[in-house]
Amino acid sequence: MVAHDETHIEGETIVKARYLIFGIIVCCFAVTAIGSDGFTGSWEAEIGISPQQPDPFHSFQSTLDVGLSLSFVTVSSVSDFLFDGWLWQGFNLESDLSIVHFDGQMLFEPQSGAFLYAQGHLSLDLGMITLGLYGAATGAVQSASANYGWVFSLGGEIMAGMITFESNTFISADLSGITFNANTTQTDSTLVTKTFLTDPTIDLPPLSFSGQEFKFHALAFGCAEVDSITTFNKTGFESQEIELTFLNMFGLPFRMTLDFTYTLQTKSYAFTPSLETDFGCLSVYTNLLRTGNTITGVEIYGIAFRFTIAGATLTSISNLNTIDYVITTPDFGFLVEPIADAVAGGHVYYPQEYWEVVSLDVDIPPYGCGFSFSVDTFFSSQTGLLFDWAQSTMGVTLALGSSVEASSTITVGVAGFTEWTLAFRVSW
Repeated sequence: MVAHDETHIEGETIVKARYLIFGIIVCCFAVTAIGSDGFTGSWEAEIGISPQQPDPFHSFQSTLDVGLSLSFVTVSSVSDFLFDGWLWQGFNLESDLSIVHFDGQMLFEPQSGAFLYAQGHLSLDLGMITLGLYGAATGAVQSASANYGWVFSLGGEIMAGMITFESNTFISADLSGITFNANTTQTDSTLVTKTFLTDPTIDLPPLSFSGQEFKFHALAFGCAEVDSITTFNKTGFESQEIELTFLNMFGLPFRMTLDFTYTLQTKSYAFTPSLETDFGCLSVYTNLLRTGNTITGVEIYGIAFRFTIAGATLTSISNLNTIDYVITTPDFGFLVEPIADAVAGGHVYYPQEYWEVVSLDVDIPPYGCGFSFSVDTFFSSQTGLLFDWAQSTMGVTLALGSSVEASSTITVGVAGFTEWTLAFRVSW
């Protein structure tokens, strides 16, 4: 009897996942049948050449995005390619009907033709209140069976946005994100992973209550911000996170952030002061050192400095503890964070021994339709060269309006000329 029930549940899950896929495909054909306002899309490609390697062609990646746009609906196909061939195939559907909005995605593995994932977000905007429904389903693979789940959302604002709130009810799914990793020989490409918001794998079928989340944000007296996240699981209270940020303390451009996290078994604190000016920003990354419930000191593990003037931006990121912390790439904040957090969040970071990154970006007028130049210099604790220099990457970009963009970068490291990258992007 138990085996029969499990077979029935798995069969029902697959059927519901197929219904979700079929519904999105029907919408795609309906949109195509109605007509179109025009095709939109983009094509971008990047080729990396390593002169010192036996195979000089170091990397390749390309993305083709083609869409059909109506007045209120856009259907698009997104195809990703690497050296190994066709990597991912995705389909997107977006619709905007005044107060009703829908956004959906599907993901397939082209080599096997397997369905991997589908999600949809339906929202109803009622002015100060917004109702939302998230749905997602995963396909059956060798390591796991098909799965699905829902998230019901209620959000709003009070006093012209000074106070905002959000409540999310998890039904076999949550909004923590789900990531798919491709099996490919080229592991340094950003296309290797695909991440989506709704995770339907947190619980097993059939559908059941999985948790509740409450978010609260408030601006107090124009000088402080409060963010609160309260989380419950099936059995009750799970955690309470509070972030308190003081703005312009003592009448100076000084910002101080306090983070508190409480669970049933533990509690933690984080303390991050930063100094902001009209021309740039100085941030000091710190932690409070504690022995039991007693604060014994302050650990400064990173310093960031950003300065912009006359179309040029200078950025300096220093990691003062390369054992426990790393510097993330610009796509993931360009900041110093614990390596455990970077790994858990799927953040791409520079080699751990890099303790300093200095970046200079210059836009040559006319802005957005001319040249831009950048140079990124990295310093490592393991090279022993002058100033601990590890490598420099210099690049130039030519933009012809908003439709065509071409760029080239050259990387020189301790081993000499190591990489040359050519990239272009065309959009219509």
